[in-house]
Amino acid sequence: MVKRLFGYYNLLSKHRYGVTFAAYIASAFVTGVACVAFMRAFAFADGHRLDFSSVGWWCLLTTPLLFTLAVFLVRRLAPYAAGSGIPQAIYVVRHGGGRELHPIAAAMMSPVTLLVKVVSILLGVWAGASVGREGPTVQIGVCTLFMCMALLSRFLPVKPDPRSIALAGGSAGLAAAFNTPLAGVTFALEELSGGYFESFKDYVIMAIIVAALSAKVITGEYVYFGKLPNPQQLGVAAIVIIGVAGGLAGRLFSLGIMRGVRAIDWFASKGLRWLFPAACGLALLGLAFVGGAYVQGPGNRAAQDYLTAHYAGVPSAFPFAKLLGTVATYWSGVAGGLFAPSLSIGSGLGAELAKLLDFPVASCALVGMSAFLSAAILAPMTAFVIIFELTGHHSMLLPIMLAALIGYITAKALGARSLYGAMADRYPVPENTAPASPAFEASSRSGSAG
Repeated sequence: MVKRLFGYYNLLSKHRYGVTFAAYIASAFVTGVACVAFMRAFAFADGHRLDFSSVGWWCLLTTPLLFTLAVFLVRRLAPYAAGSGIPQAIYVVRHGGGRELHPIAAAMMSPVTLLVKVVSILLGVWAGASVGREGPTVQIGVCTLFMCMALLSRFLPVKPDPRSIALAGGSAGLAAAFNTPLAGVTFALEELSGGYFESFKDYVIMAIIVAALSAKVITGEYVYFGKLPNPQQLGVAAIVIIGVAGGLAGRLFSLGIMRGVRAIDWFASKGLRWLFPAACGLALLGLAFVGGAYVQGPGNRAAQDYLTAHYAGVPSAFPFAKLLGTVATYWSGVAGGLFAPSLSIGSGLGAELAKLLDFPVASCALVGMSAFLSAAILAPMTAFVIIFELTGHHSMLLPIMLAALIGYITAKALGARSLYGAMADRYPVPENTAPASPAFEASSRSGSAG
């Protein structure tokens, strides 16, 4: 029996591709389970938020204390657990190869970073931080896939590149977070791979839109499987107005996020490093009193209310307070993502413009989500694919695409650059980052260094 098992092992060892493929499948399964576990923990913490509605005025104490604790864990135990998690994945894709795995890339994928990331986010959302789980799920996907492959490499002849692990794990994490497999593919192309695709994606999107519009003009409302119920259609003028507004707001949002680094440095220079997270938490509470309870937490329920026309209880100030609250949360240093808050901000912006200009609210909320997210992260394809897969409204696909492109062009015209790419640029660049043979063995020997 033992000889037979060794015979199977030797046979598998001769087929490296099959072994590597099987190892990826097993690791991806574990990664998916880890992402779902994190999603449920996040939902539990969000459902038991210590905000004004649950603890009353005690929130003035609990929010700043939990903010400070969440930031303390990151700064003292795992600095590379800070922020969204997508910049870390981009960094590993850019600099994770070569003869030796760079210590920074290894630290970004270590078990300590994974654990601190999860705990910090859960503390933050429990305190009411305006964060999402989607960006962090990208880093959780990278860490989990890396650790699984490192473990399997001790028993199987697999030597995958840490770059390919970051690309696969990050994309799998996003797909699992939104339950949108196509978005995972476009995210890998547009955001993680960068470089080559970035240089011509504008032309790709414009070509798709123009070709589709041409076909629509000729064939009319032709749908392959017949008509499905969808929101009211929007005119081009409404899409352009909301697209430009979303682009302007998205640019301001990304600018505010990036300026947070300077704000943190200024407070640190004044000896107020540990007071800053508490101050940001109190600022978030103040904004929640103005913009409503949805200003705290990810804000996805607000977006759902706008899309289903149940927005009567959402204050008109919500999208503006949510934008400022998300910036304040990011400035505090609490780990967390920007996707969910961005979707809620965009939906609120579109809905408020619709009420002002007498456009269909649900449709404008959908278009606003696309324009704002596209402008904020400068990833229009990822934006419209996520929103289309989340809602499934086929007749709104072209308006969503057009709004994403308009938001993207508006932000680019105002000097925007990739938000996550700019964040990744803040980390030190290794002197020798070779694209060739990955040194996965080195990372396996060191375990999960960092």
